[in-house]
Amino acid sequence: MTGELISIKTAYEQDGLTPAEIAESRDLSIDSVKAALCQCSSIYRKDCGQESEEDTTLNFSDDELRRVNEKLVSLALSAEDESVQLRAAMYVRDDKKGRKEVVKAVANNTFNVLQFNEIQRSAREGAKRITEQFRNSKAIPA
Repeated sequence: MTGELISIKTAYEQDGLTPAEIAESRDLSIDSVKAALCQCSSIYRKDCGQESEEDTTLNFSDDELRRVNEKLVSLALSAEDESVQLRAAMYVRDDKKGRKEVVKAVANNTFNVLQFNEIQRSAREGAKRITEQFRNSKAIPA
């Protein structure tokens, strides 16, 4: 683990800073910090999985989830169209193995957080230059 990852992890786990605060203090994008924390902090990955118990308006009820799961398994086992069977079966398998969770997927990737941040910064600057060129070309009558 690089020194930058260690310091980001320490800031989150021991100092109690939010990803936004870490990003601001280290002049990084918040996306870079979150990706770094997904890679190196099991505490952050667990925190990402927590949902509010009070606000369930956007979540499925346990009964709805059970019924949907039953339908997926039913389609995987008995749909007439084999492509439907395959897609349902692959979804059920991937979900069971945890492959549908973004945090778990990012946790296994290794990358240089500073390099990632620089790529994002460069992309934003390029987009800004293109936007300015477009605006300037529209301002000059043909």
